[in-house]
Amino acid sequence: MMSAESAGERSRRGAVSLEFGLVVPLFVAIVSAIFVGGIRIYQTQQYAAMAKFLVRKAIVHGQNAEKLGPWGPTTITGAVGDGTPVGSLMAFKFNNNQPMAVYYRLTWPDGGNNGLLGHRVSVTVASWNLSGGATSTPSTSTGSGGGLLGYTSSVTMSIAH
Repeated sequence: MMSAESAGERSRRGAVSLEFGLVVPLFVAIVSAIFVGGIRIYQTQQYAAMAKFLVRKAIVHGQNAEKLGPWGPTTITGAVGDGTPVGSLMAFKFNNNQPMAVYYRLTWPDGGNNGLLGHRVSVTVASWNLSGGATSTPSTSTGSGGGLLGYTSSVTMSIAH
């Protein structure tokens, strides 16, 4: 026959196994969620930084930009590192001059690019193609974060010159 002490130890070992089986997966899930959330926040901040950088470059490419040359007022779309002046500028700044699957769109909501008239430029940077082709996904967001898996960030500023 078993002693009372060994029966108590055996039942406690079962309780420890059960507690371990319930607590460890929960702990791993919480740590994973924190890790994934941190990556999401970092990527969202990177897209916001890209949009801010590009809009700062665009506001000095207005109609009166003599040395830099004007951009717009027609819409400019492309990808980072696509060989265009804007794409190359973004690749140089953010990806060591290498292309990547980040897309941009510059629009002039006031229909012109004259800083003296108060015209504005709007920049959208996203993780999907913004050119309006068959493969593009429409944006469901006006700020950072666009859906579950996509990223988008938009910034609008007045043209300086």
